[in-house]
Amino acid sequence: MEVSNPDKVIFAQAGFTKRDLVAHYELVADRMLPWLVGRPTSLERFPNGVDKKGFMQKNASAHFPASIVRFEVERREGGVTTYPVLTEADDVVYLANQGTITFHTWTSTVDRPDHPDWFLLDLDPTEGDVESVRQATRLTRTVLARFGLDAIAVATGSKGFHVRVPIVADRSFDDVALAGRAAAGLVAAADPELATVEFLKRDRKGRVFVDWLRNGPIATSVVPWSLRPRATASVAVPLDWSELDQAQPDGWTLGRIDDRLALDLPPPEPSRLPVDEIVAAARQAGVDLDTTIDRFGRKR
Repeated sequence: MEVSNPDKVIFAQAGFTKRDLVAHYELVADRMLPWLVGRPTSLERFPNGVDKKGFMQKNASAHFPASIVRFEVERREGGVTTYPVLTEADDVVYLANQGTITFHTWTSTVDRPDHPDWFLLDLDPTEGDVESVRQATRLTRTVLARFGLDAIAVATGSKGFHVRVPIVADRSFDDVALAGRAAAGLVAAADPELATVEFLKRDRKGRVFVDWLRNGPIATSVVPWSLRPRATASVAVPLDWSELDQAQPDGWTLGRIDDRLALDLPPPEPSRLPVDEIVAAARQAGVDLDTTIDRFGRKR
């Protein structure tokens, strides 16, 4: 496509322009589709570059092409949010030309918006502690495997890793969120010096936060192959588990993803999420599933 203002600098420190931004998404758009097509999407936009103020766009603009579907969701405070829903690779490139740096999607599709088909735990380390977050990511995979769940690892392009499991869309968000809370608690219980489910940073004491809150309704996660609004122009990429010992969460950057493009990493077949088994195991391990928390993970 014709890029508007192609020489505008978007990543000043790394020296990348809008032409480079759009070229990245032209390269990876087809690979992104399995992760985002048919899902309500939020757009993290920085039209004037990542060193200027950006914004999160949840409502589809009137000028978006007809190929980008509109999906209305009632807001808690009243009114509706009309999310964009991408349907083809050209939509990704078009939105990149609109200054979109990062794509974030729901864990459910518009066909079954109340029934997620992704289960996700986000491993969030103390700044710079890469080895601990690798260990916590491996431990999370081991815990999920106890319940027959085949997980994917994603380097987020930021501080940590995501562990994602495709699931059959037959459970409600309440069920999936409860299973997420229970699974996160099991990871923390398995190595309490390494991992924690404490939301507040002051309570983590250097441990990796096992964040399960992305399993709730309208919560989003970064789409693999998305750029991140960081000075280095880092990219969120899927990993083979054999790479985790050496992987850096932000180790892949714009123009330096050839090894990712050479990989064939199809997601595993969806699993049925054994909510009752995970919850029972967590309760047996002494995991607190009863303290009331708000949608941000804070205890009430």
